[in-house]
Amino acid sequence: MTLLKKDSAKAKQLSDTIHKKAGQNKRSAVEKTALVDVQRYKEQGVKTHLQASNTRMNYARHVCCGWEWLASHFESSTVSETRGDEIIERSLVPLVTTAKIRADNDVYEDPAFKDAFENIPNRCSNKALALYMSLKVFHENLSKTTIESIHSAFKKMWELSDGDTYHGKWHFHEAKQRWEGNPADSADIYDVLSSIKHKASAEGGDQTHLMAMMKDYMDRAFRWYQAACPLDIALQMIQKVMNGAQPSDICLDLETRTKLIRHLKQITFASNGWTLWTRCFELVKLQQKDISLDTTVLDGVLKMYLANETLTLSKCTSNFEIFLANRKGWQKKVDKGQWEADLRSNHYKIYPRPDAPACNSFFWTMIWIKWLESFHYGRTLQPNDFLFPAMSANGVVHPGQPISHDTIQKWINKSTTGAGIRGNFSTHCFRRGGAQYWFMFAPVGQWWTLAKVHWWGGWADGEHLLFFLVINALAPISHDADASLAGEHALTRPASTEELRMVHASVTADVNSLHNDMRSLTSVVVQAACTTAIALQYLDSGHRFTNVSESASPQ
Repeated sequence: MTLLKKDSAKAKQLSDTIHKKAGQNKRSAVEKTALVDVQRYKEQGVKTHLQASNTRMNYARHVCCGWEWLASHFESSTVSETRGDEIIERSLVPLVTTAKIRADNDVYEDPAFKDAFENIPNRCSNKALALYMSLKVFHENLSKTTIESIHSAFKKMWELSDGDTYHGKWHFHEAKQRWEGNPADSADIYDVLSSIKHKASAEGGDQTHLMAMMKDYMDRAFRWYQAACPLDIALQMIQKVMNGAQPSDICLDLETRTKLIRHLKQITFASNGWTLWTRCFELVKLQQKDISLDTTVLDGVLKMYLANETLTLSKCTSNFEIFLANRKGWQKKVDKGQWEADLRSNHYKIYPRPDAPACNSFFWTMIWIKWLESFHYGRTLQPNDFLFPAMSANGVVHPGQPISHDTIQKWINKSTTGAGIRGNFSTHCFRRGGAQYWFMFAPVGQWWTLAKVHWWGGWADGEHLLFFLVINALAPISHDADASLAGEHALTRPASTEELRMVHASVTADVNSLHNDMRSLTSVVVQAACTTAIALQYLDSGHRFTNVSESASPQ
């Protein structure tokens, strides 16, 4: 009996042990599965949030173009025919002796060259990238900014390819017999980048966005839009709908309708770009979910606008908020530990500006949204609808597709040409024009400080903002923009002797010019009077001669 009890106890203990091990194996399997999921979540999170979506797309485009360029050199070459025999050349273990010899002389003949732009770099990656960047800047004459973006794209691709392996200076690790670091951080690449900077400096830098859309230009373009197609038609239509009319009851021919929607979209885009100081890619990606507005309050303000009523003080403080999710550089501020203050730097409250109709983004944004909802969609905007959607030639709007950069540039060219504004304007002109206005050209007492300009425009720390703003350093009377709050003290300080001399010279020149004009006018009047007197005298003498002749004739 005792033996049976001992045997049964041992069997029970053995069974418990087996069940415990089975449970541990199950938990281990569960843990392993969970870790795989966590790893996947981590990779997806890094891919999604490490960089802004627009930056990711631009980088991917640059890398794809690099792949296509490199592949085009090997599509019909003997290298691709012997690809199977040379697959080992894609590894990270090069032959040191041949690598050093081929580095500068035989890089094109190196079988590894065709795989230089793969996710895992090889000994030719830095040479290939240097060649590609040189082609783009010295042959195709692309801008310095574009080349820097290409460099950053490949650098980021290699950094993310294998943990910490491809970070830092590109070098050959003698002990491990492999290349480490990032090919984009090699001496060849730095030489090319330095050459590009020297080239840009010698040619005057990237001048593609130097023309600013001044407020006067905004007003002139607005008047041109009004003359080309009266916007009052659209405003009256929206007013009728807000007062209870059905959009289907308002008839409009296709040509006028298409022209109205194009002009409304252009004015809305221009006023928002000028007010928010946005780059083109930041504004075209704006969606309904990025705009926080209370229609129950703001519709009342819009009705007062449409009825040409003066806004009360309470109505003037009404606003809506725009969130620029694609504002350049805001994620870098988060990386530096600047949390709440900078997380609000791409949130903007928009207020009515009845004194500036061409720049009134509050009014035109409200009008544009009403127009889309009433006369195109027949519904309210959905969260993912773009505020500036693409539009086909027949006026059909595509809410899920943003407008292209090229279309914006065509708008700018057409409006500036139509308004008689001379100069080359890029999509950057609204950003520069709005910044310059509030820093230097706004009415006295309304100028913004440099710190406020820096914050509103979302410029990075250390960026050369004064160069972006100050364009009249050679003006005869300096505004001293860096000596006070936007240089406003220059308007209140006592005039200097030199300034008074300039004013006196200017007034004297004007008076002399006026005297000359009066002399010219006097001579013209005297000459005209003499001519008139002679003509009258001639007519009078002719009349008398006729009378004498008639009296002398026989009866």
